[in-house]
Amino acid sequence: MNSNRLKRVAVLLFVGLLLGTGGGAPAWAQGGRTVVDDRGREVAVPPRVERVVVAGTPLFTEILVDLGALDKLVGVSTSPDNPPEVAAIAEVGPSFPSPNIERIVELNPDVVFGAVFAARDQLEAAGLTVITPVGFITSIADLFTVVRAVGLVVDRAAQADRLVGQISEGVVRLESRVAQQTPKRAAFVFAAAGNPPFASGRGSFEGELLARAGGLNVFSDLEGGGVISLETLVARNPEVIFTDRSQVENITNNPLLQDVAAVKSGHVVGVKASSLTSTRVVDTLAALAKALHPEAFATAQGS
Repeated sequence: MNSNRLKRVAVLLFVGLLLGTGGGAPAWAQGGRTVVDDRGREVAVPPRVERVVVAGTPLFTEILVDLGALDKLVGVSTSPDNPPEVAAIAEVGPSFPSPNIERIVELNPDVVFGAVFAARDQLEAAGLTVITPVGFITSIADLFTVVRAVGLVVDRAAQADRLVGQISEGVVRLESRVAQQTPKRAAFVFAAAGNPPFASGRGSFEGELLARAGGLNVFSDLEGGGVISLETLVARNPEVIFTDRSQVENITNNPLLQDVAAVKSGHVVGVKASSLTSTRVVDTLAALAKALHPEAFATAQGS
């Protein structure tokens, strides 16, 4: 069947489509060592980047660790989702609502990753170079943009390409595993206690993962996503509901949701929210695919 060759072709097509490469470098790499940030502005990368602070989400820290650039990190945003490798590195406060600007300036970084809004304005006013390739990640393509931009900045472009390739291959392999299955009606719902639920719609990262895992998003009519009523969730009646691990019981124990198919069958699945926009996204996609189509993984030997 020449399956290995087909896999290679699929991976190449997948990466090309995600990165929009019609030949030549992605937009953020045009013109040498510059990065186009989420505002559409070209940011010049310093000639030497030896001191890096992450003021944004733990994704930036995770990428730097994965690319072998841990030695460049002098500060990280405060988060329980930081990789264990950075436990001894100075913290600069949470990325939201704002990191500690004074602390970041004291660390004298060559580059600050991930700061947005007022925090970025203050850091730039202090003369620091701030690089935020994507403000809000809504797709695997966005994730790849961040990986490759970070790789460019810290002189780990080859490692970034390799990481993108590994993630791409993993995604393609999982998609092929469930490709012949009938899509299951599913939803990704965040249900914090005391608040109405929020459902992820089309154009969201969660929506993309649902589709790739063999799910049919019952809230695909929502652009990005939105707050929904419990009555709407009952009416859409998903067979599987994904939510943050800490919020599973907010759904399963809600007396108004007991007739929802996912609740009745015990298919309300907790997923660590920070694992979605992560370089470990293949593991998360695998968890979604196995919850949606366990039959596709029960007896299959490899792919």
